[in-house]
Amino acid sequence: MSKLVKKVGSKKFYEIEGIRAGGIIPYYIKDNKVFLLINKEYRRVGLVYNITGGKVDEEDKIIEDTQIREFNEETGFLISSKIEDYKKEISKNRFYFDTPKYMLSLIDIKGEKNWLELPENYEKTFKNVEKINDRDSEELEWIELYNFKGKSSYLLTVILHKLKNINLFRKYNPVQHQLFID
Repeated sequence: MSKLVKKVGSKKFYEIEGIRAGGIIPYYIKDNKVFLLINKEYRRVGLVYNITGGKVDEEDKIIEDTQIREFNEETGFLISSKIEDYKKEISKNRFYFDTPKYMLSLIDIKGEKNWLELPENYEKTFKNVEKINDRDSEELEWIELYNFKGKSSYLLTVILHKLKNINLFRKYNPVQHQLFID
């Protein structure tokens, strides 16, 4: 259950078990490359790449509620029925980032067509449409983990660094360093 942690003016900030925000990154692996779905959104510094996620709201009961709600808001609810199929994976395959008090979950979409087409469908649906329902994303994009060079938010920078070094993805790094030489 979320609890109020502070109020700044009329804005209220909540947390669940010490976590103040969460997000989901769908991924798939093809040709020994790791692809991640991220969004582009406007921040103080302009248009940047970021995570599909956001802050805990008053009505969120568990962090997975925050993650799913934010993912759906930022992807225009275009794949909301599919994200429900991944609830167990969202709860299982996750990483906590202490400094921003952020919970990230990874979901392996295994190259499913409707997921792969999400950026294109998002653009077709929302191009030249006024933003509604907290839809922050300007674009959605599949990026290659080890070959991404875009302008990213601080959070995305921290997360990509971590993901490049987790066991799940490390073997796909094209610049692997051998620890021991025979």
